[in-house]
Amino acid sequence: VTTRDIDRGEFPHFLLKEVTASPGSVRKTLRGKLVEDADGIRVVLGPESLPDDVRAALRDGHVDRILVIGQGTAAIAGQSLAHHLADFLAESDVRVDAVLATELSGFQLRGDMSDTLVIAISQSGTTTDTNRTVDLVRGRGASVIAIVNRRGSDLTDKSDGVLYTSDGRDVEMSVASTKAFYSQVAAGLLLAHAIADEVPGGLRTDAEESQELLRALRDLPARMEEALGVRTAAAEAARSFAPSRRYWAIVGNGVNQIAAREIRVKLSELCYKSIACDGTEDKKHIDLSCEPMI
Repeated sequence: VTTRDIDRGEFPHFLLKEVTASPGSVRKTLRGKLVEDADGIRVVLGPESLPDDVRAALRDGHVDRILVIGQGTAAIAGQSLAHHLADFLAESDVRVDAVLATELSGFQLRGDMSDTLVIAISQSGTTTDTNRTVDLVRGRGASVIAIVNRRGSDLTDKSDGVLYTSDGRDVEMSVASTKAFYSQVAAGLLLAHAIADEVPGGLRTDAEESQELLRALRDLPARMEEALGVRTAAAEAARSFAPSRRYWAIVGNGVNQIAAREIRVKLSELCYKSIACDGTEDKKHIDLSCEPMI
């Protein structure tokens, strides 16, 4: 950690500084990895991120199980990766799951995991639970790819391939996670596309749908900057509605429920509130004895 990291500049707190820096962090994560030519946009990852032997194992069918692990917000970013990769590989023989690193090490280890690719996500690369689980799965023959922000961190040394978020040196000082989480989601989508390209029968989505998703990913930093432009209106909405409700609930469906889980974590950390997170329809089946803000 350097003086650059702890210099808040003109910002009153680190959270606002890093929310504002998020579009640039995502832009650096995507830089050089989305290549556009006459045939459209494609994802390009080098062997340092997706090693040749892992590519070969995916192509040959030697890997038929992919587990995405992390803790905290990194685990939620992993749910996003797993959601998209499972969709891409729906017509293949590869199973994809997102699981907490501690749940994998505690309950899902097998003696032989040579058929498994583990994707470990961490901002610092020093998360003890994640790193210990990586040691355990590698000892059982699994391959490991890390999505991590810290170059030279412990996790990078333990992994077969590393995909850096931002430029591998974008230290996050705030709680809750901001730019690190967004960059992890973006990196996860890059890796999901690259893996699906190697699996026979992968990338179930048609070409136009795939291109639409990649165009949206390319344009994401600009959309994030637009969102930051409505801070004043968002603050007014928060002042008008939030304080009048004692109980809050976050709801969503499908991939939006993954976003809801991250919002729940952020609000819980920032507002010291215990907040429910549900599928939208569940609110019809729960007897709410209060009037929450949803």
